[in-house]
Amino acid sequence: MKTNIKKLLLAGTAVALVAPALTAANINLVTAGGNASIKLIQDRIPNAVLTGSSLTVNSTNSLIFRYTGTLTGTSKTVQWDFNLTGGAAAINDLEEGNNVTLADNTFAKPNSVISSVAPQTVALDPGSLEQDISLVVPDVFIKSNAAGNDLAGLTNITQRLAVYLEGSGGSLPTAYFGGNPANTAIPANALYFVGRNSSSAVRQVINANIYTTSQYNYTTNASGQPILYPGNPATAGAGSGTEVVNIVKVIPNSVGTVAAQDINGLPTLTYEGVAFSTANVINGSYPIWGYERYTYYPVGSGTQALTADQNTLFQALLSAVSDPTYDHSSSLFVGKFVSYDDLNAVNGRSPDFDGGPITSNVY
Repeated sequence: MKTNIKKLLLAGTAVALVAPALTAANINLVTAGGNASIKLIQDRIPNAVLTGSSLTVNSTNSLIFRYTGTLTGTSKTVQWDFNLTGGAAAINDLEEGNNVTLADNTFAKPNSVISSVAPQTVALDPGSLEQDISLVVPDVFIKSNAAGNDLAGLTNITQRLAVYLEGSGGSLPTAYFGGNPANTAIPANALYFVGRNSSSAVRQVINANIYTTSQYNYTTNASGQPILYPGNPATAGAGSGTEVVNIVKVIPNSVGTVAAQDINGLPTLTYEGVAFSTANVINGSYPIWGYERYTYYPVGSGTQALTADQNTLFQALLSAVSDPTYDHSSSLFVGKFVSYDDLNAVNGRSPDFDGGPITSNVY
């Protein structure tokens, strides 16, 4: 693996529909990934990366969008497509050359990824991929704040409880503490888990931290009653943190998982007695987080590599979201993300060591 840590300065088969979508600008870039930092991306591009930018959003999925404009400081026009429907799946799409949907419902192969999950976390070989760290994405357990629900006294979740809640209860909801033993099928105060689908970096990062891979996710039917999320329980789940929040707000006895930017006023649970805060991520006491990585094949590395212009554009966004002034002043960042520089300043923490794999050598 090649992992670059930088002090950032301000400064499948293609289909016939692809060609018309990708020939209008001097620089065309297709970025797949997760949506944990989508608000940062959609703030930085029009305000720091492109001049005279225009945003087009897919007609059915707001996580798929396109920016056009001129790269700031140059005369080069840009068409930048984003498909931020899942950070884990995006890495696979980049490596396998799979097509992703674009804003106009055409298709193209991504040549870059923004994700808070590392290739190794989802059992992929990073090979010659470049991985530049932009920031740190904390993930949290949230709970319903419905008045009078059975979760009123629940403030902490342990690793063992998290594993049971997410999957070992099988296809039925988890029996909550003090459940009515007379209800042998589903207790009256059953606890429902609302989580992300298997394409999500949030799901993969949390599962890696709590040592599980199984999830049974719940959603609601037309009447607001909890039902098992449709599809294969091993892969099904919400497509975004916003969707998780909306489901948790409807199901009184529910716990969900989201990136910190998506808490949206809901109560958060401490994990193993440690509350989420950016300070606790920095000091090492809150463990559920991932380095957000800008991942790509570097210039000159082969047919999938970024061109020099594409790399300049990608690095411009990386620099904009990692700008120390922005990271310590923007309401979109403060309290929701952690500056990589802040984390790295504590005893030299680094993705080369902190949070990386531990191997055993047998002599």
